[in-house]
Amino acid sequence: MTRVMLGAVVGALVLVGCGGGGTPPEENQVRVQVVDGNYGVTFEYLTVPTFTPLRTALAEFPQSVAEGAMLAAINAERARGGVCPTGSFPAARPLQFEAHLHRAATLYGRELVTAGKMELPHRSRVDNRVPSQRMVDAGYRPVPPSRVQWVFGESLAAGTDLTSPAEVIAAWKDSPSHCRALFENIGNGAVARVDGAAGKFWVLNIAGWENE
Repeated sequence: MTRVMLGAVVGALVLVGCGGGGTPPEENQVRVQVVDGNYGVTFEYLTVPTFTPLRTALAEFPQSVAEGAMLAAINAERARGGVCPTGSFPAARPLQFEAHLHRAATLYGRELVTAGKMELPHRSRVDNRVPSQRMVDAGYRPVPPSRVQWVFGESLAAGTDLTSPAEVIAAWKDSPSHCRALFENIGNGAVARVDGAAGKFWVLNIAGWENE
């Protein structure tokens, strides 16, 4: 019998604005400010107007076969829609692999493996960053429409013999917050699996906004 530990957070962030205060951005850069209401965190980043999601894995963070299989299984679940503890969700568009989100998920997975346990509520034990900050710092830096409801979500699962995508998805569907994250109608995502002495740690990162 596999013991599964879970953790999840899905945050709706409001884009406050582009440009504005602080040090003026360099030419051809845009300053984006976000408010993460889940954690009471406000932060900024600089990006370029032409930012596009990266669909090919970074050389230093290759996507494993297991991670690809998990993302495919999640997309199959999204295509069917599902029943969660809090109600039913319609079919959702597939999550497209995004390499910066994969980097963020992998780095956090490594941190969890080093700690030998999951950290809730999803704050890094190294520098206290929350999921939205970690995804942005990993390079996911789009320019959303002004004041859009912007979703950053992170779901965790860990177990000593947790290799089956179906097993992980079933565990997530039993949890209201995890199940909701599975059917968020946004388009970018990535899964990382990092193995260690304490077990196999899965990290699902999703980000984006409707009609992106």
